Amino acid sequence: MAKLNWQDEFVRQGHRVFFAGQPFAMHCHHYNINLQKTLEDTLGEEGIQLIIHSAEESGYHNFQNLVAQFSYLRTVKSKLEMAATMYQNYGLGIIHLQNIDTDGGRITSPSSHHVTGWLAKHGRRKTPGCHFTRGWVAGVLAVIFGKPIGHYHMVETDCKMVGDPECVFMVS
Repeated sequence: MAKLNWQDEFVRQGHRVFFAGQPFAMHCHHYNINLQKTLEDTLGEEGIQLIIHSAEESGYHNFQNLVAQFSYLRTVKSKLEMAATMYQNYGLGIIHLQNIDTDGGRITSPSSHHVTGWLAKHGRRKTPGCHFTRGWVAGVLAVIFGKPIGHYHMVETDCKMVGDPECVFMVS
């Protein structure tokens, strides 16, 4: 049974970064926030959905491969803990997945790369803007609970981008 050693699993080969053999992209907030703003400004809701669905598919396939590779990730609790750890180690922020089950629930995030980046570049928004998080978490939850991509719907009810104390997501 393969054991996860974070120091061994994060590998840099030239300009490429891998985790557990899977490549992933790391971008600064300038890139991520400019991409989000461009998609929102040019495509509106369609752009938001593009971000959500892209993040969902990426999160789903990445986490599915990870669970297959590390067979000790058997329980829902261990998979939720791994997802939260990955989110943090990927530099996305802190996310609390404890209040979630197969039917959904409530997820909170007190700190986020996207929030910090948005506020630094554009200041407060009038609407919640954690679209990437909504998609990524929905994809990971689908793997954890054995559901297909698109099964979970996440609504951000509170967002630090609009001045709330933390980001809150309701999952159904």
